Amino acid sequence: MKHAALTLVAAVCIGTAAMAQQTETPVDSTIESAPTRKERLRNLPMYSNIVKTNLSSLTLNNYSLTYERMLTRKISASLGYRYMPKSALTKSMLGENVMDQIKEDGEDDLQSQLDKLQMSGGALTAEFRIYTGKRPGARGFYGGIYGRYSKFKYDYPFDYEKPDGSTTLVPLNGHTKGFGGGVIMGGQFMIARRVVVDLYIIGAHYGKMTGKVEGLTDLSDLDEADRAELKADLEDLIDLGGSEKNIKADVRDDGVRADIKMPFLGVRGLGLTVGFAF
Repeated sequence: MKHAALTLVAAVCIGTAAMAQQTETPVDSTIESAPTRKERLRNLPMYSNIVKTNLSSLTLNNYSLTYERMLTRKISASLGYRYMPKSALTKSMLGENVMDQIKEDGEDDLQSQLDKLQMSGGALTAEFRIYTGKRPGARGFYGGIYGRYSKFKYDYPFDYEKPDGSTTLVPLNGHTKGFGGGVIMGGQFMIARRVVVDLYIIGAHYGKMTGKVEGLTDLSDLDEADRAELKADLEDLIDLGGSEKNIKADVRDDGVRADIKMPFLGVRGLGLTVGFAF
């Protein structure tokens, strides 16, 4: 009887140990295979596409649309187009603020000249970015490179005042094309489930711009001295201080013609863009 009781106790102990071992094994396995926080962030789903528009460009009567696509979990490519309908820059929101400052400085004549300048056109921008955020997708601070092509048209009724005090109107019509490349830094953040805010911190590009200007009108009554003065006035419309003139004009009996050649410079900074991710 005593031996039977000892045998029963031993059997119960062995069975309990076996059950404990079977219970502990899967728990340890689960703990060892649990992903870390870094791995969980890395494996979160991301939106591969973003459509956005630049709110800052509206101050210059520019309307833009950009499509951004993720190529990898941290690298994206985008293509954007900006359009400006025919308008005077001085009549835009930003232009009016600048003109108010010019008025305070007593430069009313400059404003009257700039008010006459009408321009229209657009720009195409291709960009590649590398994001630094911990989460996958187009979020966090970024650095990028971009290329830009622009094309603009200009209308400018130029009043040439002759030495005798009379005025001749030269209706200038021109166009320019520019291409350049640059770098940009900024930050893009998801402020809601699919709402994106992109802030350009600083960026700039450099390239080459060329174009032509034509003003067809009867200038046969101008003598050589008047033509030379008109030529000088036209070439002084754009002067960036280089060794070569940015405008080379030719005055003829039937009007003026000019070639434009200048650097294609641009700065992108403190721009605000909002978009939708999908």
